[in-house]
Amino acid sequence: MELPNRDEAAFRKGLRSRVFWITAGIMIAMSVIVVRLWYLQIVQGEKMKTRSENNRLRQVSFPDFRGDIFDRNGKELASSRPAFEVLLTREDMDDPTAVLSRLERLVSFNRKAVEKAFLLAPSFVPFTLARDISRDGAARIEEHRYELPGVSLSIQPIRVYPYESFASHLLGYPGEISAGELRKSMYAGYRSGDRVGKYGIEKTCEPLLRGKRGERIIEVDAAGRELNAIKKITAKKGMSLNLSIDFATQMAAENAVAGYSVAVVALKPSTGEILAMASSPDFDPNEFAVGIKSSYWRKLLNNPHHPLNNRAINGLYSPGSTFKIVVAAAALEEGLVTKETTFNCPGVYRLGNRTFRCWKKAGHGRISMERALEQSCDVYFYNLGLLLGVDKIAKWAGRFGLGKITGISLEHEKSGLIPTRAWKEKTYGEPWMKGETLPVAIGQGFDLVTPVQMALVIAGIANGGYMVQPKLLKLNEYGNTNPESSGAQFFGLGPTTLEVIRRGLLNAVNAPHGTGHRAIIPGIKVAGKTGTVQVASAQKDETRKPEEIPEALRDHAWFVGYAPFEHPEIAVAVILEHAGHGGTVAAPVARQVMEAYLKNRNASRLAAKNIPR
Repeated sequence: MELPNRDEAAFRKGLRSRVFWITAGIMIAMSVIVVRLWYLQIVQGEKMKTRSENNRLRQVSFPDFRGDIFDRNGKELASSRPAFEVLLTREDMDDPTAVLSRLERLVSFNRKAVEKAFLLAPSFVPFTLARDISRDGAARIEEHRYELPGVSLSIQPIRVYPYESFASHLLGYPGEISAGELRKSMYAGYRSGDRVGKYGIEKTCEPLLRGKRGERIIEVDAAGRELNAIKKITAKKGMSLNLSIDFATQMAAENAVAGYSVAVVALKPSTGEILAMASSPDFDPNEFAVGIKSSYWRKLLNNPHHPLNNRAINGLYSPGSTFKIVVAAAALEEGLVTKETTFNCPGVYRLGNRTFRCWKKAGHGRISMERALEQSCDVYFYNLGLLLGVDKIAKWAGRFGLGKITGISLEHEKSGLIPTRAWKEKTYGEPWMKGETLPVAIGQGFDLVTPVQMALVIAGIANGGYMVQPKLLKLNEYGNTNPESSGAQFFGLGPTTLEVIRRGLLNAVNAPHGTGHRAIIPGIKVAGKTGTVQVASAQKDETRKPEEIPEALRDHAWFVGYAPFEHPEIAVAVILEHAGHGGTVAAPVARQVMEAYLKNRNASRLAAKNIPR
């Protein structure tokens, strides 16, 4: 037998070694594949199944509808209507440019702006191409849906305010949630693109008005077209609200002040329910429903009368002679005067080398407090102011709620200012001067109040001396309307004080020499107080007629009042900027507001009792 030579033996040995390692490598590779398959199918099987399902299933959310808003009698003030939106999902498009070109023939949109934003958005997140398109536009898209991969229609709610600018500062408006809001805990659960209250009741009552979002799980094809609905969660509408305001009263207020820069606040003295809150100029919240146009936004911002400013809660004004109510109460309660106390008014009051004038040049002669309120004698209240001093005036003004916010459920309320000795020292580094007390005593000088504060002052006189909390939601009509039982704070006014002030305010409207005649309502006793606030000394040029004085230099006009006198149902505060005298222009506005409410209220009572009229 021939033995292999050494070279052949070495070759065979090397071959067997290579075969062994190749076989081992193959076995190892097969083992790795088997282990990987086991891991994917057994260990990660459920996860991979879910991921696979997501390739053909899509979660689609559809928004909730906000709750409707009604007045106290059920009249609709704000609601929502369904509107079509066009959505684009880029991951379902092979050629986004071609799809946009096809869409241009069907709906109107800004191609350049859309392309820029669309390409920056995540490919899997639906992009809103157009909002509130017409039914015809939606029909055209549906008709060509198979030519439009990645395009879908969605129904979204659009807020509607049927009476346009009616109560716009009170109702407010919603808008798209901002990135900053999304980071706040109060907006937990909201998503980008959701619409939330931005102003007014729409914002402060957002937790109530907001509904619950619905969802659908749908099966789609490769182009993103819906094939089948797998699961559906129905959206829930938000809570509807009945506001405390009365439609007829609010409308009367707005009609009465059209063309002025003005604020009107009317409320129920017993409960604090706001019956009307008008601020003029106003705005149309419908313009904010889809997204405000830049032209309208510029119009609002460039208006010198600031229509977005709610003058009822953040307009700061000297209260003028309406503040005499507070000073009269302070002097009586401090025991510095009685109802019989009189002072002589010669038309001026001299303090040192300064002369302080009464509005009536000839003076009122010797006059009591009741008549001083009736005829708004400045000299009488100069005397009271010096007897009290600024700190006691501030003490009683604070009891009436002045110098602090009322807590009404609206944002940006201002507290106003009632000066004290300490305040001046801190603010100006100067001591309080005796002569500064006189203008404060007649509601000028440093005094600053808001219309809603003055509405609460007159309501307190009407309801027996209680500070009620202003409320914007309707209370139970059958609940107890005694302010004391509702937890209202008592001013601390005695019956004599209330009687003197009430009689003075009644005579201010009804007596021959009263300043508020234009607030008279036939058949109904009205009590009230006028106020005229000097804006600039230049307007005292008596050679010019009122209409010749530049508007910015004209007086502000105030009126606060309530009715009926015996059983008050409504209290009103009115301020008209640069409009003239309170008794001339503000009193008629208050009359129209009170008359509208009482007429509507009496009609409702008769209807409820089925009494023929």
